Amino acid sequence: MRKSSVADLLQKYRLLKGLCASGRAYTGPFFVTLDLTRRCNLHCLGCRFHSRESSRPSSGDRDIVDFPLEWAEGLFADVAGLHTRALFLVGDGEPFLHPHIFDIIGLAKGHGLYTTITTNGTLLDDRRVRQVIDSDLDSIHVSLWASSCESYAQQYPGTDPASFHRVIEGLKALSTAKAARGVQTPRVTLLNPTNRFNYRDVGKMAALARETGCDEVSFTPFKTNRGQFERYALSKEEQADLRQRLTALRKQIEADALDHTIDRFLVRSEFHGTNRELPCYVCWFHSRIKVDGTVVSCGRSGLALGSLQRERFAEIWNGEAYRKERIRRLAPDGYRYTDQIADCETCGFAGDNRKIHRVFRCLLPVLQRVHRASESP
Repeated sequence: MRKSSVADLLQKYRLLKGLCASGRAYTGPFFVTLDLTRRCNLHCLGCRFHSRESSRPSSGDRDIVDFPLEWAEGLFADVAGLHTRALFLVGDGEPFLHPHIFDIIGLAKGHGLYTTITTNGTLLDDRRVRQVIDSDLDSIHVSLWASSCESYAQQYPGTDPASFHRVIEGLKALSTAKAARGVQTPRVTLLNPTNRFNYRDVGKMAALARETGCDEVSFTPFKTNRGQFERYALSKEEQADLRQRLTALRKQIEADALDHTIDRFLVRSEFHGTNRELPCYVCWFHSRIKVDGTVVSCGRSGLALGSLQRERFAEIWNGEAYRKERIRRLAPDGYRYTDQIADCETCGFAGDNRKIHRVFRCLLPVLQRVHRASESP
């Protein structure tokens, strides 16, 4: 995503200004993640919402299955007005099952938001490929846990293994259509969550990304959902093996002119070991909006900070709940508190937290002393 360097520096300056201002943010979230739907057509092995073993819909108003289209205009106007530049469309399910998905993309683009969607890829037929390109979508992440039909059957229990071929053909169709139209967007990333059944296949995933015309291959660590899926997670020895495989694979990926996220993967996979006591700064640069309008700091936090059913996002972002939460996470024991209210395993914001902390760590002890003093009787 291209950014204005001046705007980028100004946004970072405002973020640091806010960090020193008792919970008030002087800039909006750098990016916002929006859950579009609870519907899904797959049962991914490690999905906390739709796996055969979990199958628990997310909390909140479960009568709201799809994020209402009428909320989107106000939300996008608010975040654009707060200088947010990036929007990630995801879901507690498959975003392309939302009945108004392309209307929502159009509204986001109308407000100048760099828009990315994450999908399982099974619905990328020729018609939807044309719609994707026509929508001016900036980026699409296609999540694929398997590199073959056999592996697909294992990773998506109860799903027709032929769905693997539909995903591959959809990726190829998207690449072909982009070339035929002479366009560079949407930028296509093949996203590979890793677990003990597929970590040895990272080389095959990189090859699939090249063969299907993707722009990037991205690997993500497996989340156990607080131990629920522990038997699918990598052992320490397997984790070390995977790090070696990815490090060795880096040169081949770059030689194939593919971008990658190997460095980000390594930071995330080592999060609890190297950043255990790092404060959580996510409330200063990100918001996640759930299907029912509940606003949380990230997808792994269950602490509601507001709701679009009652308030506009601009009010929530600097409302009392958000401001208190920012201060609480910067407290001396903030990292323990954050671990209690959020599942921070392989945190997706580990790299962002580390970068902010490098700049802010000199001021943090002073603010923590002020925090302790304010709590003294």
